[in-house]
Amino acid sequence: MFDIERVRASWARETAQIDAIVLSMSADLAARPVRDDGWTTQDLLGHIATSAKVFVQFIGSDAPPFGDNVDIHDLNEQQRKRQQQRSWPEVQAYWQRVRDDVTAFLAAGTNDLGAQPARLPWMPTVQTAGDALRLLILHTKSHREELVRGTAIAVEE
Repeated sequence: MFDIERVRASWARETAQIDAIVLSMSADLAARPVRDDGWTTQDLLGHIATSAKVFVQFIGSDAPPFGDNVDIHDLNEQQRKRQQQRSWPEVQAYWQRVRDDVTAFLAAGTNDLGAQPARLPWMPTVQTAGDALRLLILHTKSHREELVRGTAIAVEE
């Protein structure tokens, strides 16, 4: 059964931990690779924010914003390139706006939200908003854990 309070609490916990990592971080440190594939903190934070925004956009939609034939890897790389065009303070501000928008979206939701339709073309098992929001939390947590590991390594270098 979908529990909006649990989703709110999980989102608050994950975003607070991300904030603790990135909001006081220097641009120099944010530009250092934190993953083996070269992604930086700036890349990851922009990706987390854009993904959160997209997850919420898919809720209640029968027509996904990117169409049905999305290559998620291409989409992620496009996101990454967009974030690289922004300054670190701009990416931090973008994260804060999206974080606050998702928080407000969740605050307005009820347990009935979980049954609303949601379609992620690259994840056909996602059928409801509840599915999408659970995936949003797992996605955010996974990348937050990468930030924790990666920034610890970047600081040591």
